[in-house]
Amino acid sequence: MTRPVLSSSVLCCSGLLCLLAPWYALAQGTETPATSSDTEVPIIELPETRNAPSAVALDPVVVTGTRTEHRLSDSPVEVQVITAQDIARTGARDLAELLEREGSVHVTRAAGRGSTIEIQGLSSEHVLILINGRRLIGRVNGAIDLSRIRVAEIQRVEIVKGATSALYGSDALGGVVNIITRKGAEPLTFTLRGSERGDADMFAYAGWAGRDAGVQASGGLSRVQAFDRDRSTPSEDGVDSEAGFFSLSGDWQMSRRANLGAHFAYSLEDTERLDGATQAGLFETRKRIEEVRGGLSPEFELGDATTLKTDLYYHRYFDQYLQQSVNSNATTADEETIDQIVAGSAQIDHQLEDHRIALGLDLQTERLQADRIDETAERDRVAVFVQDEWNLPMLGLTIVPGLRFDDDSQFGHATTPKIAVRYDLTSNWMLRAGWGEGFRAPDFKQLLLRFDNPAVGYRVEGNPALRPERSRGFNLSTTWYASTTSSLHVSAYHQDVDDLIQVEQTTSDTDAGVVFTYNNVASARLSGVDLHTQWHPIAPLQLKLGYGYLRSRDRDTGERLSGRPAHRANLAVYWMQTHYAIGLRGVWVGDREFTAEVNTGPPTAAGRADPYTLFDLRFDWTKWRWADLAVGLDNLLDEGDSTYLPIAPRTAYLELKRTF
Repeated sequence: MTRPVLSSSVLCCSGLLCLLAPWYALAQGTETPATSSDTEVPIIELPETRNAPSAVALDPVVVTGTRTEHRLSDSPVEVQVITAQDIARTGARDLAELLEREGSVHVTRAAGRGSTIEIQGLSSEHVLILINGRRLIGRVNGAIDLSRIRVAEIQRVEIVKGATSALYGSDALGGVVNIITRKGAEPLTFTLRGSERGDADMFAYAGWAGRDAGVQASGGLSRVQAFDRDRSTPSEDGVDSEAGFFSLSGDWQMSRRANLGAHFAYSLEDTERLDGATQAGLFETRKRIEEVRGGLSPEFELGDATTLKTDLYYHRYFDQYLQQSVNSNATTADEETIDQIVAGSAQIDHQLEDHRIALGLDLQTERLQADRIDETAERDRVAVFVQDEWNLPMLGLTIVPGLRFDDDSQFGHATTPKIAVRYDLTSNWMLRAGWGEGFRAPDFKQLLLRFDNPAVGYRVEGNPALRPERSRGFNLSTTWYASTTSSLHVSAYHQDVDDLIQVEQTTSDTDAGVVFTYNNVASARLSGVDLHTQWHPIAPLQLKLGYGYLRSRDRDTGERLSGRPAHRANLAVYWMQTHYAIGLRGVWVGDREFTAEVNTGPPTAAGRADPYTLFDLRFDWTKWRWADLAVGLDNLLDEGDSTYLPIAPRTAYLELKRTF
């Protein structure tokens, strides 16, 4: 397996900065931002700088909660948004780094296996990942590696927590993460970044908009150096990685009532890593991931109150895994996986007095070729859904019932209802409540896998008779805009999950040894509380605080679920002046108990992981006309270990952005 030669012109440099901006405690301002559609959006006046525009709206348009557009303050469904300004201030390189310091979700890492997400205690296989509303494929052991997604391409991230299968179908038990990519007219911008460890990134973006059409293009190269948290073993915790990506999208206003969107994206990544507990048992593992995505999105206005949105897309994910013994050069594993999906959707939105009705159709065909599956696996899915947004402005009430029916060629059908309610107590205080059901269809590995390991003496077999995992849950939240400069959000949730799929030993075979298979044997109960607040005591200063509590239990044994922290908290402090900005953000995660797992999900070792704290520090300088400069320090406290927190050590970096 060969590696692509990526550009060596990427800037490599180092920097070190330890600055903490002063901050003040001032009394809160007066009431009242708006939360209903007939009142004003809260605006915060900040110094005019390229880091902080003169007027920053706290009310972006969101689409994920209802599959229709709403201002965040008007959404009947709770949606968490990470905006473009939030992203720029973090200095994160990929989606894993961006979400890792967010207190409302939990990111887990495993040595050489990437990063995954948990929402409300449900693991990544129960979280649906979307890019511009389209399903992302390429799951490994049921999980999407968040480090595949580069932050440079992201405009914003929308997170909906809780069961949302009534809108999106399978996998949306814990929630949905929708990544919205950059669009719109922007001048040509180059960004170069290098770190003291030898990591390097180069990214370019440009957007053009004419009278009836617009085009956006972006691309980049990146290099990541491996790291080792445990010098007593020859294995590495991180990977050597070289990656490149390119994307092109555009819109054409064909007529007053018709618009055509198109997109194409390509990425290639090669990684290498040393793996083994001893020098005698040391292996070199190499992996290549190649992705191609593309599609068309025609939209039509069928009348003054009716729109039709359609979408057709294709996604191909190729994964090649090679493992060789360092001592003998013998190949111990050479596996290829090709996952492909062709999907289409159509959605009609119609405004009928106080009702906004959405009727949709989703079609999907997925094909998987893998060395551990005897033959090509295929599945077809057909789904219809309906949703009614009933707005009662005289009562300050919005009610949103919905229903979805899915038919899957592998397991049968599933019907998932939901209802969301929003009540405006005042112009700046709202309540939201929701109840819904979710399901996750068994994946191809769980259905069709046949893996023999005679050297160790076991076999793992799929089970075609598996049922979908199902959940029922409700949530209750309140948001209070105490003034134009402060807000408070509190939410509580509860969810029961049944028919969880786990590995069980079935028999001892004389030829293959112990035989394992998958069965619907487990159930779980998860409940918790999240609290978030933000405050601008004075114009240059922004504070964000968050805390989350999770109670997770196996309903059969009463034990705490493996790897779930009961407590977590996050902090962000930003000081923004005309020509510079300083930011400190961090997260604290409580202790986690891990149980040994037969399945291949990381980590497999039983034990207790101690609490940890991650802080990142960043300084932005925007005084020069020809370029913006940033210097930062990631993992300020140098947290990490090989077993439960395999993250890079404390690292300084320098970033330069040039706009033409």
